[in-house]
Amino acid sequence: MTALDHIPTAAVAAVDALRLRVAGPVFAPEDEGWDAARAAWNVAVDQRPAAVVVPRDAGDVAAAVRVAREHGLRVTAQVTGHNAGAYEALDDTVLLRMTELRDVEIDAAGRRARVGAGAERRDVVLPAAEHGLAALAGSSPQVSVVGYALGGGIGWLARRFGTAADSILALDVVTADGELRRVDADRDPDLF
Repeated sequence: MTALDHIPTAAVAAVDALRLRVAGPVFAPEDEGWDAARAAWNVAVDQRPAAVVVPRDAGDVAAAVRVAREHGLRVTAQVTGHNAGAYEALDDTVLLRMTELRDVEIDAAGRRARVGAGAERRDVVLPAAEHGLAALAGSSPQVSVVGYALGGGIGWLARRFGTAADSILALDVVTADGELRRVDADRDPDLF
């Protein structure tokens, strides 16, 4: 048995295409760094995706989604892997590890933040505090901001300020067809 035996044939071709179209690292089972790239925070979960992509920007995310779609593979995104146990088998899946997308911009006057898909709580809380602001956050500094918000975002400040999900003003999303779209209450409210 080799490292590629559990990988569908379509995934082998997809890895080559991913390496051509994505600027960030792409890992396949035979690559050095594979085990670290696929590892989740929850070490009880042994994730074995078809490939792991570490996007450097939203363009990489869109390209990876398009390649996966062209090769009949699924896509799932993950930052820390706190939720990895909820995933089913990833044999036919490209795992997007969003860990490089940790950019945070604080608009102190507007009392808001623009947060990258890989940002963790500490990436937002500390810069916000420098401006006298408190970010809506949970109890773990290692849970991603996106994961926290998608789970509703009920933390210590929720009773006074509401949930993190209710505070989202806009999202830059990559849709299933690989298109990058900005959505808010006015632009594509159904998707928002």
